[in-house]
Amino acid sequence: MIHLSPASLACALVGLSLIPLPAFAQSAQKNGTRHRAAPIAMLCAFEDKGASGWVPEIVMITRQENGRIEVFDPILQTLVGRPIKAVVVADSKKERSYGWALAGVRNAAGQWSERIDFRLTVTKADATAKMVVTPKGYDNVITGDGICGAPAVKPAG
Repeated sequence: MIHLSPASLACALVGLSLIPLPAFAQSAQKNGTRHRAAPIAMLCAFEDKGASGWVPEIVMITRQENGRIEVFDPILQTLVGRPIKAVVVADSKKERSYGWALAGVRNAAGQWSERIDFRLTVTKADATAKMVVTPKGYDNVITGDGICGAPAVKPAG
């Protein structure tokens, strides 16, 4: 697993031609109505503070035209092979949190958990992010810090 410093994470996201998160957050809020909204993607890069293998280095959150929110990362790629549903578990003026879970999984070190809950919280003002991973049956909580952004979208026409 490659470990990146927060500065490297920021440079990686800038290199992907991302716009600041506030534009993503505003768009998601404006498009939260019943009409079909344009798909939106947000990419986050994290550093696993404990090198546990449970905090993904890159996480992609998408909102589909039908409003469904999906998450995809290298852990999901390995264990599930596709994106899975995520939900907004908290949303305030300052931050938004997304949650998803995996059942009956084992990490690269062979540790098994009946269920692992993932929670990604993004600060709207500066796009900083925190990942909290809670494996059921263990006393520890695994965390990672990162930054998020949304791909720049050029207006049609």
